[in-house]
Amino acid sequence: MRHPVPIILAALLALSLPVSAVGTAGTAGSTGSATVANESDDEEQTFQFQNPSVSVEGDHAQLEGTPNRLVLRGDGKTAYATPTLDFALAVSSHDESIHTDCRTYAFENSLGEIEDDENRTEAVVSELERIEERVEKLREREQAIVAANAAGDVSEDEVLRTLARNSYEAQVLQQALNDLDDQSAGIIDISDSVDALTAELEVYRGPIRTDIERSIRGVDESDDAPESNPTILLESAPDGLTLSMLDGDTYVRETTRYDNRARDRSDQIRTMDNARTTAQELYPWAFETTSGTYTIKHEATNLYQVQALSHDQGQLTVYLDGGSNAVYHERQTLDRDSIPIETTDSMSSDNVTATLERTPDTAPARITVTESESETPVDATVSVDGTVVGETGEDGKVWFVPPTDGFELTVRAESTSLNAVEFPRR
Repeated sequence: MRHPVPIILAALLALSLPVSAVGTAGTAGSTGSATVANESDDEEQTFQFQNPSVSVEGDHAQLEGTPNRLVLRGDGKTAYATPTLDFALAVSSHDESIHTDCRTYAFENSLGEIEDDENRTEAVVSELERIEERVEKLREREQAIVAANAAGDVSEDEVLRTLARNSYEAQVLQQALNDLDDQSAGIIDISDSVDALTAELEVYRGPIRTDIERSIRGVDESDDAPESNPTILLESAPDGLTLSMLDGDTYVRETTRYDNRARDRSDQIRTMDNARTTAQELYPWAFETTSGTYTIKHEATNLYQVQALSHDQGQLTVYLDGGSNAVYHERQTLDRDSIPIETTDSMSSDNVTATLERTPDTAPARITVTESESETPVDATVSVDGTVVGETGEDGKVWFVPPTDGFELTVRAESTSLNAVEFPRR
């Protein structure tokens, strides 16, 4: 039996080209006239759509109707990655946990044998410094593997394994800190240092990193693991990393700028009021719509943690570095359906139409695939740069997380393949 030949439509969505009646833009741009070129007898067509750019001021993309976003600098790499079980890492993580438990037990015994208060204090401080050094090694390890990935020297799988290792070690170190805090009671108050290191460890225990760790270590359903391994968009640069994914109806994004970490410099922010004011200036929409804020100063690690607890689309957490007076780490969880659609473009064959709806800064985005005449939903598979990112549901729709640095989009139905090339927006 002969199979129908797919109809290929290439749609070029350019930043500054004049163009398309097929596309509509929201607050960020407008549309022009459409051009269609029949370049061969096989019905290949070229559509050009206007794709409004996103401005960047300082370290942040400036967005309308949603919180601004911390961005990366320098040439890097963007790719999708899915964490899978790594038995060797799972075993080594278990060994690390046992080793830490043994050290905690041994330290408690040795502390009980020290009678002199001054020596007991020195022992606690020494153990605290040892844990602090291990926390710093987490950052050094992550920064090194991310820079290597940005340079093309290591794979995304290696980055995921390092993130999983750091996430689990952060959990183990947190328990060690809590135990040391209990052991030091009546000897020396280390609660401020424990709180400060806890805040630093939270960078490695965000929701995306936790999902990566659980998937690679093979945590089962009874331990509250995700139902399936998540597909994660990983954007690496010499001095930074962005992770983003969809978790049900929630868009999650975590960005770390290693070059903004200056722990050993003098504190330029100084007060919690100044930290809150800085965060409000960097993320005006989030703080204008939030129902409350939370700010804390971690003097021991030169970090300020500022949160917009519940703004109109979700939650924002920012870690400001006192030494650099800049954002070291940003975490955003946004209700997918509350983020405004900024631009809409469509591409069609004789029988299928695919409509791409972009939110500010491109992600997340939604594809709707229907029959061209009846608008009946169509089953289709959506791929970005050759990686399948989703399949349409009964309503013909699927949400996905596209890169911001340009990508090739393919929507494949039963007998039709629609292709689009998206150019960078920043």
